[in-house]
Amino acid sequence: MKANPKLNGWLSDPGRRQSAQQRAEAFTERWSSHPLFAGLTERLRTAEARSQVLEAAERFLDRVTDVETLVSDLIAQALAEPFLAPPLTTVVTEISTGYVLFADPKLTISLGVISPDGLAAKKSAGTGTTAITFTGLVTSYRFLKSGGATMAFYGAPACDSDFTGDIGRTCSFAGRRRIGDGEALLLDGSCQSLVIEHLASDMLCLQASVQVDAAPLSVDYDSRTFRYLGAASTDEASSRTQMMITLLRCMDRVDAMPVIEQALASPHFHTRWHVMREMLALDAEAALPSLRHMARADPHPEVRFAATQALDLFFNEESEELQQCRA
Repeated sequence: MKANPKLNGWLSDPGRRQSAQQRAEAFTERWSSHPLFAGLTERLRTAEARSQVLEAAERFLDRVTDVETLVSDLIAQALAEPFLAPPLTTVVTEISTGYVLFADPKLTISLGVISPDGLAAKKSAGTGTTAITFTGLVTSYRFLKSGGATMAFYGAPACDSDFTGDIGRTCSFAGRRRIGDGEALLLDGSCQSLVIEHLASDMLCLQASVQVDAAPLSVDYDSRTFRYLGAASTDEASSRTQMMITLLRCMDRVDAMPVIEQALASPHFHTRWHVMREMLALDAEAALPSLRHMARADPHPEVRFAATQALDLFFNEESEELQQCRA
């Protein structure tokens, strides 16, 4: 690959590279020490309930002038140094481009531009099933520039700890309307969703997603039939746990069974069943006592039933619950 001449010139000039690094470090210091971020960090330090985290997020979103000042500084630095590496995570999707302004286990705040061209291309390219997604997170929006957007809103049964992936589960259309410049919108992603149907121009949006007390799953419904399509975990720690336990199973680490078994205490039902499946694949006999306990006492009905089926299939142990279901 042949590098751009301007990039080659920058790479071959130690003074310019050092200057760019110093500029980036100075920008990072200004950004992190700005009262907007310092105040948010301090409020989150003592915020435990979702309502407290949401209040802190909305105080941040209300200070649009401060956000504009920070972004103007970023633009000025990028114009002065084209190879500036700002301390921000970029977020790029089919229809939007933006930055994560603030990231914390309790809260994520981003600023993004949604393009009407990207939206149109996505709609025209859609040949398969498209989904209406209920994120499971409470999200607060500030539409700094609405782009003349028309949005459709949807509702669904709340996703909670008793969620079951029933194919008869559906969402429903709840209305549509235009969004105005500067409008604020609060969405409970466990039972509410929105879809951008039309944009006349670029939309600029601040978005704060609260992680505290999130629904256990994000849920997708078919945009045409409104029927249930599938679900995914909203908990990053649980997802990582599942990945690591699968890796241990693939490595045939039978010696890790005691550690894997501890993950059966997860509060997330989908994680508990994933762990049990991997335990059975790794050492079925060693997993049997835990499987029996799961079939009797797991708080989630689908997990209990799956465990009873596994007992019958692999160990020829048919529980009373399975006998009743068959009857």
